[in-house]
Amino acid sequence: MRLMAALDELEEARAVWLTYEREFAERRRREKHDGLRRPKSFDDWHRRTWGGNGVARCDDPAVHPSESLAEVLRRLISGLETGPGATCPVCADHDIVWRPDLAGEPWSGPVCMGCGIVVPLPVLTPDALDRAKRVRLKDLASVA
Repeated sequence: MRLMAALDELEEARAVWLTYEREFAERRRREKHDGLRRPKSFDDWHRRTWGGNGVARCDDPAVHPSESLAEVLRRLISGLETGPGATCPVCADHDIVWRPDLAGEPWSGPVCMGCGIVVPLPVLTPDALDRAKRVRLKDLASVA
């Protein structure tokens, strides 16, 4: 029974991702037609998650969002489409910390302490990124 529920959740998340991929491809086609050959900077996240690999990564498997994977994807995609903010796009938590020692690609980056997601750089404002890095530097200084 749990396996079937997990498969249903994955299938729903797959549908969300494929819709995003289709819309991304259509937008890039329009941009190329209009002469914009190089993707915009927020497209770096898409390039790194090509094919859905690592799209909603949590560095610590014990800390993860309580929402379904499909809802997490919707929130991440919405965060990318609406522009940078000061909070996690998944759980709206302000407690984001820069981690230089992530277990996988990317090897460093902002991690939400509320839901555990590795927050895509393009969804955070420069101030939010600076704040996350300062928290990490303060933690390192207190250990020394």
